Amino acid sequence: MGYEISAPKPTKWAYYYILKYIALPIGLILTGMDIILYFFFKYVFDSCYGVFCLI
Repeated sequence: MGYEISAPKPTKWAYYYILKYIALPIGLILTGMDIILYFFFKYVFDSCYGVFCLI
């Protein structure tokens, strides 16, 4: 006896906040680290780093 309701589902706003507060900061941090490491390897070790070797 009683009612069964469906489980809560994420809304489109939930996906927006996940992208804004989790995915975007992580992506920016990793991009910044990659740029820093590229210049570090290029000018400090005078060696090639990753995909930029192909250019």
